[in-house]
Amino acid sequence: MEELVNKVALVTGASRGIGRVISLRLAKAGAQLVLAGRDRAGLEETARLITTSGGLSPLICHLDLLDRSSINATLTKTIEAFGNIDVLVNNSGITGNAVPFLELPEKDWDETIDTNLKGPFLLTQTVLPEMLKRKSGSIIFIGSVTGKRPFKNRSAYAASKLGLVGLMRTLALEVASHGIRVNLISPGFVAGPRLEGVVDNVAEMDEISHEEARAKMIGMIPMQHFVSAENIAEGVLFFASDRSAGITGDDLNISGGLVMY
Repeated sequence: MEELVNKVALVTGASRGIGRVISLRLAKAGAQLVLAGRDRAGLEETARLITTSGGLSPLICHLDLLDRSSINATLTKTIEAFGNIDVLVNNSGITGNAVPFLELPEKDWDETIDTNLKGPFLLTQTVLPEMLKRKSGSIIFIGSVTGKRPFKNRSAYAASKLGLVGLMRTLALEVASHGIRVNLISPGFVAGPRLEGVVDNVAEMDEISHEEARAKMIGMIPMQHFVSAENIAEGVLFFASDRSAGITGDDLNISGGLVMY
């Protein structure tokens, strides 16, 4: 079903991983994609995958989320090309170093908070006026269950992702009367290269093998398997489409039951 025909969707971190899968899913639903990020080669590969699968040719924008001029340039290019932004997916983020709180360098804290929280703040603040003009739009943040369920050595990451929940809910309240919906998805353990690095960290911390660490993590999940990037993309499509027309300020867990609140 082409639920997003005539809709323009900007996805950050679209060069790989969850961001690429989200972009492909929205394009399949008929959206015009704006692929934003710092890895141009990765963005070009995502664009190629979209067009070869029958999607509309995307706009590629090099974007530094901590640079106002870069954000403004991305918005200008998007408006010049397509006239508006209907869907904003704040997906870009980093996991940061997994170290105990007392060993966490200030620079690592700053980098994680800036990338995961300040970056989405700056981009959303720049895009929002265009949505307000049209009294329409869907803003989606990609958070993490780590923001709600504690895991050792993840203080900066947890703080950044829980901060997104507060940002999302406050913004949802402020703009609801203007026809703009704001929601968040909290992924659990998402299968892929990034998760393999997390498994390695757990193995090192607990002094067990990679396979034992993987089994331990799966054992924490009621559904007994990692979720997929495709699962996350379906959640994004739900929030981007009219299927969620009556929902704003919501935090959707896609975690196989790892978190249920």
